[in-house]
This record gives sequence, structure tokens and C-alpha cells, in this order.
Amino acid sequence: MYTSAPFFAVLFASSLLLAGINRLLGNRLSYLSLFSTFALFAVWEYIFKNQILIPILMFGYLYGIATCKDKSWIKTWQSVILSLLPLILVKLHLNNHWGMIGLSFMTFRAVDVLLYRNKKDSRSFLQYFSYLFSPFIMLAGPMYRWRTWVQDITQTSFRLTTDVFLQSMEQIFYGIVQKFLFAMLIDNLVISHWSHRPFTLTVGVVMSLAYSFYLYFDFAGYSNMAIGAGRLFGLNIPANFNLPILAKNPQDFWRRFHISLSEWLRDVVFMPVYMNLMKITFFRNHKATAQNVGIFCTLFCMGAWNGLELNYVVSGALFGGISVIHNMILWLAKRSPVITIWLNKPVMMWVGRILTLASAAVSLYIFSGMSPV
Repeated sequence: MYTSAPFFAVLFASSLLLAGINRLLGNRLSYLSLFSTFALFAVWEYIFKNQILIPILMFGYLYGIATCKDKSWIKTWQSVILSLLPLILVKLHLNNHWGMIGLSFMTFRAVDVLLYRNKKDSRSFLQYFSYLFSPFIMLAGPMYRWRTWVQDITQTSFRLTTDVFLQSMEQIFYGIVQKFLFAMLIDNLVISHWSHRPFTLTVGVVMSLAYSFYLYFDFAGYSNMAIGAGRLFGLNIPANFNLPILAKNPQDFWRRFHISLSEWLRDVVFMPVYMNLMKITFFRNHKATAQNVGIFCTLFCMGAWNGLELNYVVSGALFGGISVIHNMILWLAKRSPVITIWLNKPVMMWVGRILTLASAAVSLYIFSGMSPV
């Protein structure tokens, strides 16, 4: 979608047209009516085109589950499992007929509704549709949470000011430069040449660094375009990257890299796992162990939700393992002043930064599927 020049033309023209119509109507257009109009057009015209049967069936399926959960016909955990079922079957290649563009993040948004929709929130069919099929974040996020969506969409009126329009264009242009200049240069000049060479240590180092930078610029560029596009329609889509190259440790890295999904997995995976483990006597007496189990499960999901292919499983295990090691070092430091003093030395802090980025680069290279693993 973001590779199509006509899409950007339609995007800017639609925002200006709807803003003009809204002004003629005395700013009485609601966010929901405004955005749903664009969502309907963008989703079916630019994303699905003639392949609309599966998206319609998936929407009906997920909306039916949400309705059953609201009416207390099924429990929350049952509704979550049922919502995840099509995605799991597709990832396991057990039912590819349910595969569709944007299935993963649409499913995650459906789960977010099940877990975080308040009873006072509207049960509007149109609101649920627009949230699940939000065109700007349909393909790869960022993870736009239900609570933020409700705050954005229920504002009394929409006004597209000159400042907002210019800020949106600036962020979209920034994303275009990241994705179509930096990412493409890295891909064309490095990855395309080195990816076919027999694996050696040098190839591994070059590819780890190149793919990490490529993934950052490609995904950060996409995210910035999505955020800028959302602003044109009054949506506060969250930031997804914050200079991960400055990360001090693995925990800090995931606060900077794919931020929205990291935070969502923290709420949906880590907290339930940790809270349930704390009900067991052993884990109540060993809280660090409960934390490590929760951390590993969360970061493992960061890699493995893409599928159960070896590269995703191994990279997810590395994400989790590295973060558990870091958490254990912090646990030891709290109990040993000597280790705390040692870790706070400038040299060790720089070593920590280098090891964090090196381990992240290796994990992402494995994640890419281009490594020998």
C-alpha cells in the first residue's frame, strides 16, 4: 500500500476533501464517520481488491466471538483462544485457506478488544470494523490499542489544521526516505550481494549488521508513514521505534524496537504468565524465576508468532534467553555491591551496549531466514 504513489495521492486528497466537507457542515462530522469512510474505500480498493471473501468471513467470525463474549456465553479465555485459532492454523500451515493480508495484526487487535474493551464502550458494528480493518496499520502494525482507538474515535469533531497536515506530511516523507532510500540501498548494495555467499564468520558479521539496519529502516519507515497517515484522520497511532542503536541492555532494546508490539506482549503474555505463576508456592518464594519464565515466554512469542519455522523459533528463543540472562545479572547485582560497582564502571557499560546490539543483530539475522540456521 505504501509503495503505491496513487495511494498517497488518494490519502492526501481524501483528507483534504473530507476536511473541506466537514468545514462546510460546521465541523459536525465525527471521527468515526470520517475514518470509516476512508477505511472502507482503502481496505477494499487497495488491500484486498477482488479477494474479499476471506476478510468478510474473518470479520464475521471475530465479531461473532466478541458478541458471544459480551453476552457472557463464553469466557474471556475461550474467546481469546477462538480468536487466535485461525492465525495459529495458518502459521502451522494446517489451513492456508484462512490466510489473508494483515491477519496477524488484525487478530491481535481483536484479542485486544476482548481483553480491554470496557462495558461502557460502544458496541458499534462500524467502530469494530474500522478498528480491525484500519488501513494504515493493517499490514504490519504498529500495534494500535483499543483504548487509544476509542479515545481517538469518540472525540466530538474532526478538524484538520494546517499544522497537523504539514506535520503528517513531514513524518510520511521521513518514512519514505527511511524505507525507499536507506533500506533499499542496504538491500541492493549489501544484502543482495552477500546473502548468496557461502557462510563464513565474515559473511555472518556483515549480514547480521546489514539485515539489522535494513529491518530497522524498512520497518521504521513503514511505521512513520502509518503514523503520519493516521494523523491526517485524527488517529494517534503510537511510535514504534526510538533509536534502538542507543539501547543500554536487552530490556532497553525492546523498549526501543517494535515498541507497540513489545508493550502489547508484555500486557498479554508476561503479566498473565507472571501473575498465574505467583499463585504457586514455589514461584512466590522465587520471584526471579517467575520473572524469567514470563520474560522468556514474552520474547519467545516476539519471534515465534511469525510461524514455527526454525528461524523464527530459534530467534525467539534467543530473544528470550538473552533477556533472561540480563535479568539474572540484575538479580545478582541487587545482592552483591561488588557486582553493582563493577557493572557501573564506564567500560562495562559500553561492553553491555556492544553485547546487547551484537546479540540483537545475530538474533535478527537468524530471524531473517538467511542464516544457516
